[in-house]
Amino acid sequence: MSEHQIQLQGLVKQFADMKKPAVARLDCTIQSGYVTGLVGPDGAGKTTLMRMLAGLLKPDEGSATVLGLDPIRDDSALHAVLGYMPQKFGLYEDLTGDGEPQSLRRSAQRHR
Repeated sequence: MSEHQIQLQGLVKQFADMKKPAVARLDCTIQSGYVTGLVGPDGAGKTTLMRMLAGLLKPDEGSATVLGLDPIRDDSALHAVLGYMPQKFGLYEDLTGDGEPQSLRRSAQRHR
C-alpha cells in the first residue's frame, strides 16, 4: 500500500447557489499509520469533502487520490475497499430523481 493514503491537490467544489466555495483549493496529504480527524463548524465543507473522497461528488478543480485510486475515475475499485456512511442518511440533494436509484443499482450489481 502507498505511504500516502489520501492526497489532495487544489481540490475545489463550488455550488451554484453559494457565494463561497464549499471546498476552496484544498491541499493535503494523509499518510499511512496516522489517525486524522476532520473537524469544523456546520457549512465548513466536511461532508462535501468526504463525498468527493468517496467518489460520490465530482470536484470542480484539482485532484484527489484515495488508496492510490482516483475517486471518480476508479470508483468501482475504490468502492470495493472503502465504505462511507454519513451521519444523516438520505437522498442527496444534488442527484436527480433517477440518479439515486441508478447509484444504488450500480452498487448492488458490483456486489453480485
